[in-house]
Amino acid sequence: MADKKNAAVRTCGGCFCKFDRRGIFNELSNKFRDSWNFKFSYDLTKDEEYDLVVLINGCDSECAEPSESRDNLIIDHTNWERASEVFAEKAELLQ
Repeated sequence: MADKKNAAVRTCGGCFCKFDRRGIFNELSNKFRDSWNFKFSYDLTKDEEYDLVVLINGCDSECAEPSESRDNLIIDHTNWERASEVFAEKAELLQ
């Protein structure tokens, strides 16, 4: 089996309380557990340790801070219902 890839996860502050940031994290962690390690990481100086940074934002403010050195995947109010599909598409590009 190939080595797992690593994804840093950053979430917004949660001002839109009906947006389940933890639920999306759990969905991705469970569905892709055989090929990806997911870890909350808000330390931009450690982005080099990750293959991808997943930003989970609940509104247009998109306050989860993107990486400047790694690919970012934004999951927000426009695509959160398809979070697993969106992640799978991005993961395929990183193979």
